Amino acid sequence: MMSKRDALRQRLLQSQEDVLATVSGLDAEQSSLLANEGWSVREMLAHLASAELGHCQVVQRLLQGKDTKAEDFDLDTFNNAEVNARQDRSVTEILEEYRANRSATLELLDTIDESDWEKSGYHPGGFDTTIEGVFRVISIHEKRHLREIKSALAP
Repeated sequence: MMSKRDALRQRLLQSQEDVLATVSGLDAEQSSLLANEGWSVREMLAHLASAELGHCQVVQRLLQGKDTKAEDFDLDTFNNAEVNARQDRSVTEILEEYRANRSATLELLDTIDESDWEKSGYHPGGFDTTIEGVFRVISIHEKRHLREIKSALAP
């Protein structure tokens, strides 16, 4: 039977592979296509890169026993600010950040002790979760946005 860590690692690697395969060879026109009502494909990739960091911060706070709920935090405002902060980056630069942040996520995953999996707290998405749940949310979130990217790129 596969360990929890190995199963999560496999999920994260597979979802990353799916994203990278989908955007391989993306040209400027494709990257500017709307992926949803607010963001282009390039902006969606920027969101995925930045969201990875946010998820890792939630895990780190849960590991430290710190509160993960910030007063006056608005997820949409935060996400838009993060995407806007990456407006001058090329798709190549965004994908480099995305890969680096996924590597950091996998490194963080390797530090989780068996006794840590069920540590829980608030997720900025508006729900309570565990450390295990945050790692699951990363790939679920990624798959959801990948469907939007694929739809935008469909002929």
